Amino acid sequence: MLAVSTSSYSQFKSKDKDKEDDPMNKILNKSGVPNTSSSINADAPDIFDKLEGQNTFKNRSVPIEGAINPDKYKVGPNDVFSLGLYGYINQQVALVVSPEGSIIIPTVGEVKVNGMTLSEAKERVIREVKKRYYSSDVSFTLNTPRTFLIKVSGLTQGTFEVSPVTRVSEILKVLIFDTLNTSRVFYEKTNQREFLNTQISLRNIELSRKDGSVINVDIYKYFLTNKDEDNPFFLEGDLLKIPYSQPDNNFISIGGAVQLAGAYEHVKGDDLETVIGIGRGFDVDAEQDSIMLYRAFENKDGFDIINLSFERDKKFKIEKFDRLFVKSKINYQKNLSVLILGEVLRPGYYPISFKNTRLKDVIDMAGGLKEKAYLPLSILFRTYDAEYAAKDTSEILINSRANDLLISNQDRQNFETDIKSKRNRVIVDFERLINKNDQTQNVLLEGKDIIYINDNKNIVYVFGQVGQEGYVPFKKGEDVDYYIRNAGGYGLAADESNVRIIKFNSRGWYLPDETQIQSGDFVYIPKKVETPFSETITTVAQIAAIILGILTTYILIKQNK
Repeated sequence: MLAVSTSSYSQFKSKDKDKEDDPMNKILNKSGVPNTSSSINADAPDIFDKLEGQNTFKNRSVPIEGAINPDKYKVGPNDVFSLGLYGYINQQVALVVSPEGSIIIPTVGEVKVNGMTLSEAKERVIREVKKRYYSSDVSFTLNTPRTFLIKVSGLTQGTFEVSPVTRVSEILKVLIFDTLNTSRVFYEKTNQREFLNTQISLRNIELSRKDGSVINVDIYKYFLTNKDEDNPFFLEGDLLKIPYSQPDNNFISIGGAVQLAGAYEHVKGDDLETVIGIGRGFDVDAEQDSIMLYRAFENKDGFDIINLSFERDKKFKIEKFDRLFVKSKINYQKNLSVLILGEVLRPGYYPISFKNTRLKDVIDMAGGLKEKAYLPLSILFRTYDAEYAAKDTSEILINSRANDLLISNQDRQNFETDIKSKRNRVIVDFERLINKNDQTQNVLLEGKDIIYINDNKNIVYVFGQVGQEGYVPFKKGEDVDYYIRNAGGYGLAADESNVRIIKFNSRGWYLPDETQIQSGDFVYIPKKVETPFSETITTVAQIAAIILGILTTYILIKQNK
């Protein structure tokens, strides 16, 4: 209702004597002065103020993307407007479009606005109000967009509440992520889908309007073009048809140097520019003029290869089942580096060139070796990509099934232990490289390599069955007995005949007379394994049975002769 103060309205009434019986003045008296002609309703202003505060539409808000375009927004029932009069009368009143599509304005009457654009409705209402209050300024503003119900058809069927500022994508968001969707849950629980792998279509959606027109909705394309026709707003009477797509029967794929490679739903009319956009565009290394399109032949095996350039072929039509691959630029400036530690003048990370920087180059970058550098203990570690290393190990384990060396279970267990214990060392003889300039040892470096230039530890580690396991000072020229004596001698369970020398750099195992002990090496004394008496008896019995069999065969042959 439109409230008008008595004093202001009396000034306006003096200009228009024919309107002195205006009902608005009899109902509402905002000045607080009782109107004697309607004193029975003297508290009407307070009552209507309270009713206005309880208006269910007044404080209801709908999320919107931004300012509404008045030339596109269609007015309909339950839209909430604010009518303002300024001048002799200063008043604002909330008005709601009736179910019949009209605005009811006291003292002005009924104004039809249903189906008009917001611009047209504003113009009509202001024109009608100005006929009554011609000397006042008038505003007519949309306060709150209405809500209404639309129908969704497809595997999921139902009715959903929307507003004129709700896009189709908002409903799809609900349908895809709503775990309470009864139709979808029932379908997933009961349908046998051995060969049917479906999902909600995001590119082949139809929006049928009440007037019979049909809009093709493509959510992927909307985020490329930002055009309303690809993701329109709802109107009353809309029917949203959301098909379920089967990716195996209607797909295109894009790979290579794009932001999000993968397979996507195909839409009739797709072109190269659209498909690149669906893949989120090129990445920084993309060769935009080197795009390969693989198109399968329709009635026979094989495919055709078509070379495309993005700038030249943006509008090239992409067909169902086409596969696109975007080539990457050859990167000569890869971000590769290696780490050098230990006895060099300037340890740290150093850049390398792909397949072009060698071990000696990085040692020189680091300022060369310190006086305490000990080349026999220096190491080069190489760390490959973890995923590659895991797959490589798996392939070797799989191929082991066909290898004739793995006969017994023990052989297989030993092999699996060895393959899982692969180490990341690169075999390099630093002494030959540095002291003799042997270029066969000047290996090419890879990204993430670690070079460790060791110092002379002057120790040998003795462990296993000895009196005192631990480090023994290295003494050049001494044999294994010297180190065992200094470690407390053999233990009670030592197997003295099977002592081994383990080299620091290669981790190879050697008999004492096969190698010379060097600083950093290990001496291992294994435990003597006593054969149980029962096992000895079994072995003797087996040997005896074999001998008996041979003798029996020999006797039979002699008798036959």
